Amino acid sequence: MEKQSLSDIYSSMGMKDCSVYVVPRIRSDYPESDYHFLLYKPLLNDSNYRILSLSVFDHYKFVMKSITSKKVLLHYHWLEFQDMKSLLGMPWKLVCIMLFKLFGGKIVWTVHNLEPHDRKFLNLHLRIHRWMAGISDKIHIHAESTANLIRDKFNADVNKFCLLPHPSFPAQRIDRQESINYLNSNFGWQLASSRPIALIWGNISHYKNIEHLLNLITEQNLDLQVIIAGSIKKGQETLAERITLKCEEVADFYCNSSFIEEKDIPFFFGATDFCLFNFTQILTSGSVEMALSYDKDIIAPRTGSLTELSNSANAFLFSNEKELSTLIRSSIFTFYNE
Repeated sequence: MEKQSLSDIYSSMGMKDCSVYVVPRIRSDYPESDYHFLLYKPLLNDSNYRILSLSVFDHYKFVMKSITSKKVLLHYHWLEFQDMKSLLGMPWKLVCIMLFKLFGGKIVWTVHNLEPHDRKFLNLHLRIHRWMAGISDKIHIHAESTANLIRDKFNADVNKFCLLPHPSFPAQRIDRQESINYLNSNFGWQLASSRPIALIWGNISHYKNIEHLLNLITEQNLDLQVIIAGSIKKGQETLAERITLKCEEVADFYCNSSFIEEKDIPFFFGATDFCLFNFTQILTSGSVEMALSYDKDIIAPRTGSLTELSNSANAFLFSNEKELSTLIRSSIFTFYNE
């Protein structure tokens, strides 16, 4: 499958000199870490496209635009809900999307997950996603290796698929010792530069199996300092409390469960020797992409689009706990023997 740019995808739909409505919002105040900003950045100053991002409450705007113009495109990401409150907003979203299509609007749907990470309301999500796959004119995927998974899961027409990889992140590389000093000073930590440091990066959520990683490290008495950094995913507060308590009990574990400001991101990766990921199931991962952008070694499960990293010099993939343990031990050994 040939890789395309966003402008290639839109042009192939006859969409040029048009308005592009993006859901959810592009957070332009986070230009170095927001997925949407980095994805649409090449088009933000392109006179052929007017990129407009919307909240849930503004969905009526793309419906109204489709009534008055045929040069309008809707690019939708995800399409999920986490609880009963967000479920109440789903009929509004679906009606707006349906009306937009009925009035002649073109739709691109970006598939980020096969299932919601919290695995709630799976049957309802599956019905919604199959409907979205059917109504969309193009289905944007990030990796060719996920095409069959998406086709089979959503009964999707492969002729609609278009391949555009996850955007890379700008990386400001900072000296390891300087980074460690910064984290120790700003967060009151006691990281030691003489010992290896692993980073578990990204939102705290059950599907990342962070507790399993921490238990494995303590049970096997591995010589490793671990940083957990990322805000708490909605509905995951109890999990975050357990992880925070674990970090208070174990001197080598450090946790910052608040939003990481962009100015701090380079210091977290600068202090890190390798990154740990332990997803239950994943299709694509922005956290992995960011780690690779910082040229960090990653240890991650052999699943979803991550399988394409098998030949990468920075990626070490595992299929079971034994392989995971071996890779962590190998990374620790490398630190002391480089």
